[in-house]
Amino acid sequence: MNLTLEIFFLLLENKPLLNREIAERMDTNIRNVQRAIEKIELEFDRNVTLSKYFTFKKDGRYHTVCQKLFLKEDEILVLIKILIASRSLNEKELRKLVDKMINMVGIENRKIVKASVASERLSELYIDDKSDRQQKLWQLEQYIYHQTKIEFQYTNHEQQEKTKTEIVELLPVHTFFDNYYFFLVGMEKQTHQYVTYRIDWMDNIEPIKVKLNIEHTERIDHGKEAEHNLYGYMGKPTHIYFEYYGYIEYIKDKFPNCRVIRKLDKPNKFPFSVNLIEIEVNYSDGVKLWLLGETTILRVVKPKAIADDIKKTLYDTYCLYNDNDDDL
Repeated sequence: MNLTLEIFFLLLENKPLLNREIAERMDTNIRNVQRAIEKIELEFDRNVTLSKYFTFKKDGRYHTVCQKLFLKEDEILVLIKILIASRSLNEKELRKLVDKMINMVGIENRKIVKASVASERLSELYIDDKSDRQQKLWQLEQYIYHQTKIEFQYTNHEQQEKTKTEIVELLPVHTFFDNYYFFLVGMEKQTHQYVTYRIDWMDNIEPIKVKLNIEHTERIDHGKEAEHNLYGYMGKPTHIYFEYYGYIEYIKDKFPNCRVIRKLDKPNKFPFSVNLIEIEVNYSDGVKLWLLGETTILRVVKPKAIADDIKKTLYDTYCLYNDNDDDL
C-alpha cells in the first residue's frame, strides 16, 4: 500500500492529526507527509465520487477525513439515549456500541453528543446478566433468514430457584426486544406450537444436521403480535374491558389497538375523566403484571375470570402486607 493511501486511512480514524503526528505514526518524514496531504486534497477537489462519501477537513494545522454520515447527529443522539435507557446490553457490549456511535458524529459536534449522554453513562447501571447478546442475536437472525432448524441448551431461571437445563429443538422464526430483554420465537419440534425463549438464557446454539418435520409456512405479522403481548409472554387472545382513571394517552401509547368506548359518570380523585376502555391482548402473566401495576387507576370490568384473577392476586398481596411477622 502506498504512503498516500495509508495516510488517507489513518485520517479516516476521524481524529485530527498534525503532519508531525502523521509522520511519527507512518514512520516517515514530514516532507513526505506534506506531499501525500496535497495529493489527498487534490483528489477531493476533482473526484466527485470520493467527495460523495468522504469529507477532507483542515482545522488550522490539523487534518482529518470524515465519512459523510448515513445518520445525522440528532438521529445518532436519539438512538444512543434510547440504547442506554433500555439497559438491554451488558457492560462490554454497551460501552463498545455507544463509543462507536459517538465516533460516527462529526468532530465539530462530537463534544455536544458526549456531553449530552455523559450523565447517563456515569451510573453504569448495566443489566445484571453478563452474557453477550449482540452475537447471539445476529447468529439467530442468520438461522431465521436461511430457515435453519436449531438446537440449544435452555435454562429457565424464572420457573424455580434450582434451575434445570433442557435441550430445545425448533425452527426459529422471529426475534424481538421487550422490557430489557431479547427474545426468540420458534416453532417447537414436538408440539409444532410457537414458543418464546429469552435469548440470554440460551447456550450452545447449533444448526441441526438432521431433518425435522417442521415447516413454517404462514407469515406471522410480528408487529401485530407485539401489540398483543407484554414482557415476552405469550397467551390466549382476549378482549379486556376496564375503567381507567388516569391520563388516557398512556393507554393509547401502550395499546395502539385500544378502543375508548365511552366516558363514565363516576367520581375520580384524579383530575381526569373516567373512561371505559377495551384492549385486545394475548392474556398472559405479562398482561397480568401490567394490570396489577395500574391498579391505583384501573379496574378490570370483564372478562369476569380476569377480574377475579386480579382481585385474588391483590388479596394475596394484601395478606402478605397484613402479616405481623417482622423479618427485618
